[in-house]
Amino acid sequence: MTYSFFGLNIHVVIIVKSLLCNNFDMKDLREANEIFGTRITRSEKGISLTQSYYIEKILRKYNYFDCKHACTPYDLGEKLFKNIAESVRQYEYACIIGSVRYATDCTRPDIAYIVGQLRRFVSRASNEH
Repeated sequence: MTYSFFGLNIHVVIIVKSLLCNNFDMKDLREANEIFGTRITRSEKGISLTQSYYIEKILRKYNYFDCKHACTPYDLGEKLFKNIAESVRQYEYACIIGSVRYATDCTRPDIAYIVGQLRRFVSRASNEH
């Protein structure tokens, strides 16, 4: 099992890591480059977070990696309606929406609105959704 430890004061972090190493069987993996699908990049300007690897993993898992992408997450001209026909791959749709929802909470607030709209159709999704 892997745990991450972080703090604002590097001296406190070093002291706590030392105490933990003395009391537990522990390995210091140094600075994290990725946590929970979020890639961490450090530069002189600061730290940036991205979930592109996580999003690509979702797209590959559900065979949508080669789909055409859009510049905007939602076309305001499109209206989503309740599905009255037979539902399609409900479990897969729910898994995809849940996975993408995680991304909206972490680093992609720009897609939160459409994910929220699509989430309304989890119980009876159609190809349109």
